[in-house]
Amino acid sequence: MTNKPFNINRRGFLKTAAAVSAATGMPLWFLEQERAVAATPKPLGPNDKPGIALVGCGGQGSGDTHAARRFGTVVAVCDVDLKQAERAAEAFKSGDTKPAVYRDFRKLMERDDVHIVVNGTPDHWHSMVNVLAARTGKDIYSEKPLTLCIDEGKRLVKAVRENNRILQVGSQQ
Repeated sequence: MTNKPFNINRRGFLKTAAAVSAATGMPLWFLEQERAVAATPKPLGPNDKPGIALVGCGGQGSGDTHAARRFGTVVAVCDVDLKQAERAAEAFKSGDTKPAVYRDFRKLMERDDVHIVVNGTPDHWHSMVNVLAARTGKDIYSEKPLTLCIDEGKRLVKAVRENNRILQVGSQQ
């Protein structure tokens, strides 16, 4: 039995690396999204206002939510920066009622009093938040860019259509 020397050239290396990347490149969040359990919002009566949740409490998301609150009640805010989320909760306080504060948007999506999600997250989070919102029965207002690649767009369209949701993309200049 002879030992064959291990030889690799640049082309072989790139081919192998590309195959491994393709096989393992699907973001984990896409796989998690496939297993998401819908927390369908409570149906609204004719005189009820929808519950609004803000995910990403920076300037653009907060501005969008200030405009949206004319049509509903802000019931929850979410940001990885707890101070920013607390500031947003204080800004969207209605009387003595303050929106719930979250740091993990997946927990926010479990609420059945959230009917609309305003997505003001950084660009690379838009698809993940939007797909989960659609799958959990929420309508969505999202900032641009809607997605970062074609596959994310296909998955988002599928989630919105399958769950009969409304999705609007903002593009202010």
